[in-house]
Amino acid sequence: MKYLNIVLSFLISLFAFISCDLLDKDIDSNLTEEQIFSDYRYAPGFLNSAYREVINGYNRLDGAMFACATDEAVCSYSGSAVQGYNNGAINANYNPEEGIWETMYEGIRKTNVFFQELEGTIKTSGQLNDSKNKVVYNRMKGEAFFLRAYYHFELAKRWGNIQLVDKVLDEESVKDLKQSTFADAIQFIVNDCDSASVYLQDPLKVTIENDNKGRATTASAIALKSRALLYLASPWSNETNDKQLWKKASDVAYNFIVATGSGSKIGLDPTTFTASMANILYISTPYDKEVLFATGHDLRNDIEINNFPISYAGKGYTNPTQELIDCFDMLKGKVYNPANPYADRDRRFHLYFYYNAQKPLTTKTDSIFTYIGGKDGMGRSSTATKTGYYMRKFTDFTLNLSQEAKSRRAWIHFRFAEIILNYCEAENEFLEVPSDEIYRQLNRLRTRGGVDTYTVGSMDKGQMREAIRKERRVELAFEEHRYWDVRRWREGTRYLQGAVHGMKIEKNTDGTYSYNKIVVENRTFDPRTEWYPIPYKELLKNPYLKQNPAWR
Repeated sequence: MKYLNIVLSFLISLFAFISCDLLDKDIDSNLTEEQIFSDYRYAPGFLNSAYREVINGYNRLDGAMFACATDEAVCSYSGSAVQGYNNGAINANYNPEEGIWETMYEGIRKTNVFFQELEGTIKTSGQLNDSKNKVVYNRMKGEAFFLRAYYHFELAKRWGNIQLVDKVLDEESVKDLKQSTFADAIQFIVNDCDSASVYLQDPLKVTIENDNKGRATTASAIALKSRALLYLASPWSNETNDKQLWKKASDVAYNFIVATGSGSKIGLDPTTFTASMANILYISTPYDKEVLFATGHDLRNDIEINNFPISYAGKGYTNPTQELIDCFDMLKGKVYNPANPYADRDRRFHLYFYYNAQKPLTTKTDSIFTYIGGKDGMGRSSTATKTGYYMRKFTDFTLNLSQEAKSRRAWIHFRFAEIILNYCEAENEFLEVPSDEIYRQLNRLRTRGGVDTYTVGSMDKGQMREAIRKERRVELAFEEHRYWDVRRWREGTRYLQGAVHGMKIEKNTDGTYSYNKIVVENRTFDPRTEWYPIPYKELLKNPYLKQNPAWR
């Protein structure tokens, strides 16, 4: 009898797969392959292990959020690996994300082993004759299709020319494994998403049972398909601006929006933000109706330890830039006051940022003070804010770190607001004149932020493009979209080259504040990083891999 660690050592070397049993703590690692896959009770445990490689975006680069590799934020910790993205240091021998290559292929390997045994040992065991088992079989197969699509997408968006793996490889079959184009990879991903939807068979209006929270659903598969098609239609891949690629992306997103409908258990949540909210609902409440796919929700406080203002026992690593701050509009009917610049801003503003003189919770008297000399101000510690701001989004200000308090958070990969933005962008690029429906969908996000909505017919295509990109920048801030959005638009030199700014705040003798915009960093953007160089160590291991053209 053979054990689950059945992949040949040749392949382990080839893909730098982890040299360990495929099983994790979910099931007994002493069980044999036949025992696991011939027993209905054990197979789900193996599938659980296939979720282990799903990326968790919190503080994953030396405590830094990946937002610090973009114009969204500055990392106050000068030694963080994230700084390499801003000073032109990325190359085939150095990339803080290079480990994702082997991690994603490890996830692909697990799903392919699962497919092989699902169609082999499980079927021949006769247990699918039971109708209840058949339902579980379909769900597990659907989840595996989604996971394989997800892992391939995370590779494709970084490296473009990847190897697509749809089976358990041996020494001979690996020789036939070709590098795909980005377009081929997206088609592979879309096909797996479609297969996932078929097997998951969960109506979009049905809430997922508690014991399946964090698992893939039909909505997860459609959300991944929507993003993949949007990326394929974008300038970095669609150099001839094929309008039909935009149309495909638009249709998938819009059909999903329509399918959710009014009264659905999928949609924007909340529909309106309020100033009294302690945090954004879809962040502080894991798996609410806006969340389409997320990691498991862990009990943790490392998000606060790394990002709280320094006077609240945090390290304050993620410092939003003035460029991002300036994207947030005024509340409807309000006028900007340079002497009080943070008053009456988009409701999302107060939920995304910690800023000077802010009182984060109405139930607490504590305020944030980032002025020079303030308890959270520049220079107060080695990692105090460099921009005059700290990131609030994702953090739970009710936690007392001195008491080691924790709360549950999941990293959200897909949520409903993104689907709206995907539709607006793709449909605008397909049409010559923005449609009424684009205005209506975009205004849903602006309405819940409390800012002025756009009047139908007020913008041409180019103006609407800028409006959509701005709304995307605001709504999805810090969620690891900006890095890829700027690259797929081929706008790196516009947004990621040159100075990023902060706000120097000084307290006047009368208790008011003076605000002066300052340069915090000067950054370098290498256009070659629109696609990562394939890690040099992978090229040495795998004779069938060729370096991406810009890096040869």
